[in-house]
Parts: sequence; C-alpha cells; structure tokens
Amino acid sequence: MNKRHYKFKPDKQRSDHSERTVRIIAYVFLTVLCFLVILPCLNVISEAVSPGTDVLGGHVFFWPTGLQFENIRYILTGTSFLHSMFNSLIVTIFGTLISVLTTIGTAYPLSRPDFRGRTIITFLYVFSMIFFGGMIPAYMVVKTLGLIDTYAGIILPFAIVQFNMFMMKNYFEALPPEVIESACVDGAGDLKIVSSIVCPMSKPVIATITLLYAVGYWNNYFHAMLYTTSTKMQTLQVYLKNLIANIQDTLAESVGSTGYSQNLTSDGLTASAVTMSIIPIVLLYPFIARYLVSGITIGSVKG
Repeated sequence: MNKRHYKFKPDKQRSDHSERTVRIIAYVFLTVLCFLVILPCLNVISEAVSPGTDVLGGHVFFWPTGLQFENIRYILTGTSFLHSMFNSLIVTIFGTLISVLTTIGTAYPLSRPDFRGRTIITFLYVFSMIFFGGMIPAYMVVKTLGLIDTYAGIILPFAIVQFNMFMMKNYFEALPPEVIESACVDGAGDLKIVSSIVCPMSKPVIATITLLYAVGYWNNYFHAMLYTTSTKMQTLQVYLKNLIANIQDTLAESVGSTGYSQNLTSDGLTASAVTMSIIPIVLLYPFIARYLVSGITIGSVKG
C-alpha cells in the first residue's frame, strides 16, 4: 500500500502544478482584460473633470490633473442633454416593461408541451430571427401606422427579441412540471400560475432579460435616429452622435455664454456627455448583476 501511495504521488504533484499554472495564467489574462476595459473609462472621466489646458495639452490620461465641473455644468444646462436623457429614460423604462411582459406572455405558452400550434409558432419565431424583411419595409410599416416621431415608434417594433424569448422559454421548460401540475389540480388558471409560481421561480432569467432589454433600449441609436425627425424626440444616443458631429459649433456657442472659462474644450464636452450618459445603466447593473450569469447559463442549457 505504501509503494502504491508513493508511486502516484508525483503524478498528483504534477497535476496540482499544472492546475496552479493554468489558474495563474487565467488570473493574469482576466486582470489584463479588466484593465483594457477600465482604463478607457477612466480616461473619459478624467478628461471630463480635468482643466481644459491640460486636456488640450494631452496631459490627461487615467487620473484627473485637477477638478473642474464646467464641462459637465454646460452639458447639463446649456444643451438638450437632460431632455434627451428624459426621452431615453421613457423609452427604456416603458420599453423594458412592455418587452418583458410580452416575452413572458409568449415564452410561457410555448414552453407548455400541451399548447396547440406550439411547433408552428416556434418555427415562425426561428424563421423571423434568421430572415428579416429589411430596413425599408420596417420603416414603411412604422410610417403607415403613424408611429414616426413617437415613443411608440421606438418601442413597439422591438417589443420582443427572439433570442430573449427562447432563453426564457428554455428556462420555463426546465422548471419542475410537478409544481405546475399541482397548481392546475388545485384549480389555478394560467394567469395565476404565471404570476404566483412561474415568475417567482424564474427571477434569475427575468432579471437577465430585463437587463438585456434595458441596455438594448438605452443604447439603441440607429432605429431611434431612423424613426424620429424632431429634436424634441431625439434620444440620448442620437444627441451624443449629433454632439460629436457638431462639437465645434457647440464649443463656439459655449464661448459666447457667460459664466464659463477656458476650461471648456471639445474633448472635455464630449467626455462629460459620455460620462453622464452611462450613469443610469451603471446604477441599475448592481441590483441585477447577481442574476445575470445564472440566468444566461440556465436559460441556454436546454435546446
């Protein structure tokens, strides 16, 4: 017994050494990846609050060389930033609510094996996910319905995303069928089952879908630009694009404004607008981050 024990001990040591090496490489890789993500954000924030002379001189990297908030103050008070953020908040909040309810209402019946027409409807969703009519037909539909330059025009065409629906459907299918069957025996209807049993048991995937929809609505630029025509309806992403494209005009307007000094620069104004635009999503993420990994993993296992 002792000979056998010592015979396999070197193999175990080599295995432990290999595992430790792989773990060190993984930690180094993830650390480098984190720096690649964080450093550009630090640079943008630093340019937003650093003195204009340092920004123009290229002396600002990953830490502010000083503190001044004139760029942020001008973005908030001298431009349409707040109105555009309000539009984005309206679209994100109501769009996410409508999309989550629509996704749940679609995924639950498709997850039930006794639902008639389940195969055909599922095939239609898969078909529409692969083949899309195109930008012009979609625009014609929105225009024909009179939704151009409205909140509904930005929200309703994206009320459901097929990938999110299938993720939630797979999660519902993985729930214990005995719980649902016992509720049916007790006389509970489908609405009662969904609201009292299915949704409470599906918090991870619902939180994940909510985050995906919220980020999608918040970052949507192309369709918001396509379906809006007036300045009063532009969302934050459209505002940021217009600000960057016309930053010299914005800077010229700021020069004529009173109460602002030479700290206002084109890079500082752009960095301030970008920094302010990410605050809502950054505030939302910690509340549902713990559900994100489990929701995507569990909801994607079953095909």
